[in-house]
Amino acid sequence: MNGIYLIYGEEEYLINNEINKLKDKYSGYDIVTYDMLEQNISDAIEDASMISLFSSTKLIICYNCYFLTAIKCDIEHDVESLMKYMKNENDSIIILTVNGEVDNRKKIVKELNKFNVVKYEKLKEFEVKKFVIDYCKHNGFKIEEDAIKLFLEKLTNDLYIITSELEKLFIYKNNKIITKSDIEDITSRVINTNIFDLINSIVEKDIDKSLRLYDDLVIINEEEIKLIVTLANQFRLIYQVKTMFKGGYSEFDISKKLDIHPFRIKLANAVCISLDECLEYLKKLSILDEEIKTGMIDKKNGFIKFILSL
Repeated sequence: MNGIYLIYGEEEYLINNEINKLKDKYSGYDIVTYDMLEQNISDAIEDASMISLFSSTKLIICYNCYFLTAIKCDIEHDVESLMKYMKNENDSIIILTVNGEVDNRKKIVKELNKFNVVKYEKLKEFEVKKFVIDYCKHNGFKIEEDAIKLFLEKLTNDLYIITSELEKLFIYKNNKIITKSDIEDITSRVINTNIFDLINSIVEKDIDKSLRLYDDLVIINEEEIKLIVTLANQFRLIYQVKTMFKGGYSEFDISKKLDIHPFRIKLANAVCISLDECLEYLKKLSILDEEIKTGMIDKKNGFIKFILSL
C-alpha cells in the first residue's frame, strides 16, 4: 500500500474536514503532525519510513506544504526524499495539505497527481447557501428561505464563522425551524471594514490603536475565536491578492477568479505588508487559535497578548 494524499484549495474548513475524515478512516494508526513552515519534508518522510515500537502504521499529516506552490519557502525542502518515498510500497499514510493553489508545473506536483488528490475551490454563493441548508439538515434543523438570505447577508462566506453561528442557533432553538427572527436575535454581523482597520493597525504595530479597535469589536459582540478566524482569512486574502498582482493579474481578473467584490481586492492590496509577513501572522494566529481551543490560554487574554507582542 502507498497511501499518499494531497489536499489543497481555498476552503480551509473543507480541507480540515477532509483530514478529519481520513483520521476516522485510519483511526488505528499513530497520528503524527508536521508544520512544513518549520520542518523539512525529509523529517516527515524519515518518520513515515521508520517502524514504531508501538505501531507499524502511522498517519502523518504535513500542514502548510507551500513547497508545492509557486511561493518561495524559507526552508530548502528535500523534495527528492518525497519523490523516492512515492516509488516504494509503504505501510504509513502521508497527508500533504496547503491552503492555496499548488504549482502543477513542478515535477513533484505532477507525481503527486498520480495519487489521491482532493481540491476544494472557493464556494460560490449558491454553494454556500446549499452548505447552510445541508448543515442544518444534518443536525436535524430546517432554515427558512428569508432566514438564509439574512443569515448570509450578515456574514462573510467563511465556513468556520458560518458553522459557529449555526451552532449558536442550534443551542438557542427549542424547535427545529430557524426563522428570520432567530437570525435577527442571535447572529452577529461581521464588519469587514473594522477587520481591515484592525489588520492595518497590527501591520503598523500600533498597539494602542489595535487595542481600541479590538475593544470596539468586542462591544458589538465579536468573539475572539471568530476574530482570529476572520483575521487569518483576511491575511490569506491579502497574500493571494498581492501574489496575483505580482503575477500580472488585473484587479478585474483577481475579483473574478476569487469571486470577491473589487472593493475588498482594493482593501487587501492597500495593506502595506510583505508576503513573508503575511505568512508570519498566519502562523501566529494559528498558534493562538490552538492555545485557546486546547485551554492553554484564556481567549481574551490570548488575543490581548497577541496584540501586545506586535
